[in-house]
Amino acid sequence: MKKTLIWIAAIIITLGSSVYQRLTGPTHPLRIKTELNGSEYDLKLTRSATIGKDCEVNVPNNSEFNRALLIFHKYPGNFETDTIEMQLKDNNYTAVLPEQPPAAKIQYYISLYKNDLEVFNNSKNTAIIRFKGDVPAAVLIPHILAMFISMLFAIVSLLMAVSNIGNYKLMSYLTFGSLVLGGFILGPIIQYYAFGDAWTGWPIGKDLTDNKTLIAVIFWIIAIVLNVKKDRKWIIIVAAIIMIIIFSIPHSAGGSEFNYESGTIETGL
Repeated sequence: MKKTLIWIAAIIITLGSSVYQRLTGPTHPLRIKTELNGSEYDLKLTRSATIGKDCEVNVPNNSEFNRALLIFHKYPGNFETDTIEMQLKDNNYTAVLPEQPPAAKIQYYISLYKNDLEVFNNSKNTAIIRFKGDVPAAVLIPHILAMFISMLFAIVSLLMAVSNIGNYKLMSYLTFGSLVLGGFILGPIIQYYAFGDAWTGWPIGKDLTDNKTLIAVIFWIIAIVLNVKKDRKWIIIVAAIIMIIIFSIPHSAGGSEFNYESGTIETGL
């Protein structure tokens, strides 16, 4: 019964941290809530695009406006601004952003008009969209599952070590194995498909996602080695807490970014 409670608690914590990481990440759609003539109006602006597919931006139609413009420019840097007249299609105002190189970004906002009067724009809360190569589902889905499972096993290891219930050593091995599979094998494959480079963390680059995965792996190696001949639960607890902290950092933050001026891909915050 106590082991069951540990697993239930671990699943809840893992799901919560996964949702938090996803919702706070820079590629999650930008949600904007505003009012148009006293009525609530919601926008969801895309912040991730796949090369080879139309990068559509959709704005829900509303009786409080009859014209929508998409204003954009390359990011980062001081680039000329372009404007696209959005077209009404299937009850959405729609525009397609021009395709960019892998890791390139475009900053944009929406301006809504009622006849000739502007009724809304989000120029002070713009969306930044990043372009990436197409990643096969056969690689992406196992990666997501492996990373989720590694976090789950890490939390189970922590709870077992703290409560002295169950085999926390076995769980630490499973944590390490799934973390290496998801972060060190499948992760670089995904990054290669998306941006053309398999590894952009230390010592090559400053990619935050790669570096936090590296830190997690190092701590679990230390935890496993120190528990080979003697029980040292404290290092299992430390490794699990470190992993929870670093994986709470928004996914894709400080990731690959195309520099339009140099024509190279850079990483880091």
